[in-house]
Amino acid sequence: MKVALLLSILLQITAAGVALGLTRKTKYNISWVFLSIAFLLMAIRRIIDLIPVYFKELEAEMSLLDRLLGIITSVFLLAGVIFIQQLFRYLKRIDDIRFESESKVLQAVMETEERERRQLAKDLHDGLGPLLSNIKMSVSAIDKTALDDFNKDVINNIHTLINESIISLKETSNNLSPHILESFGLASALESFIERINTLGGIEISFSHNIENLRFETQTEINVYRVICELFHNTFKHARAEKISLMIHYADNRFVAQYFDDGIGFENDGLLNKHGMGISNMSSRLKTINGSIEFKRIKPKGMMTNIVLKTMTIDNKHGKG
Repeated sequence: MKVALLLSILLQITAAGVALGLTRKTKYNISWVFLSIAFLLMAIRRIIDLIPVYFKELEAEMSLLDRLLGIITSVFLLAGVIFIQQLFRYLKRIDDIRFESESKVLQAVMETEERERRQLAKDLHDGLGPLLSNIKMSVSAIDKTALDDFNKDVINNIHTLINESIISLKETSNNLSPHILESFGLASALESFIERINTLGGIEISFSHNIENLRFETQTEINVYRVICELFHNTFKHARAEKISLMIHYADNRFVAQYFDDGIGFENDGLLNKHGMGISNMSSRLKTINGSIEFKRIKPKGMMTNIVLKTMTIDNKHGKG
């Protein structure tokens, strides 16, 4: 009995000490103060239980004191439980602030990335574009009648390479910062992107939507466009698919995009988190606009991707049409 009481006292004092030590970390939250006092009173009660073991004559007094402390301890425990809601609200507020801070950081990173993309696209278009055009004009001005067949072939080859360089420059500039997205919106930008893919052949692509004349906030359109383009790139790079289907539906401020390919998919759902930075970037982009992305393997083969934004509002600056 003595050993059990001594062990109980040691444990109670340790618990009370830990509780009191955490009081400062909780910013002296009133609920934690009450609970800490309750732990301390519980430790004192264990000491009171030990006294009659050595002093029998004090048993009645210690019993009365123990009951009194029991009532006081219960009061402090009840008060702590009642006021602990404040602690939970404080912790939730901390989580909200952290989430908001992370979202702002992600948003700043994405905006900086898009700003650099636009600047690089502009530099390519305004810098290299005119230079290549001038070179093309200069080559076209060469009098081919004074050249032999070999040099004519060289000039023609140079002319062809310049044309291909100009086309490649336009495509690179457009991929960096699609002017169609900025001027005409998400639906037009995706249609243009898919049209360029279809010219290459090899994959059958279907695209349906109900956002023809709708414009959304600029950052929202950019992030959704980048995520969907990344899905296409992942399919081309990894899936070995023959068909791709993209469906976009918008209603009551809720935006849903469903993307499906009939490729090899992932071996298991656990690999989704290990599939490179692409998926992480997609999730981060959507997080900044309060969106989510979900991947689901379709058997016997294929992958379904769902993108959901519950509060995707129309941008009145663009309006409709």
